[in-house]
Amino acid sequence: MSHMETATGTALTESDSDNWKMTSYIIGGIVGATVGFATAVMLVRRSDEKHSGPPEIEVTEVLKLSIAAIGLIRGIAALGD
Repeated sequence: MSHMETATGTALTESDSDNWKMTSYIIGGIVGATVGFATAVMLVRRSDEKHSGPPEIEVTEVLKLSIAAIGLIRGIAALGD
């Protein structure tokens, strides 16, 4: 079994390494699903207040939000550096 050195100088086994990865995936999935659900709830609520029907979303709004989301994802990914 191979070992890895952490920033604190302690050795981690491969199973320890995989454990933190799986924990990160699970937490990321839960946070992503929660944020996505909350966003959908707010979108539906706002649309009901304004239009009493499906939201009217323009392509330019989707592009702006997509660019902002990509920037946010890149910023989160940079935390691992």
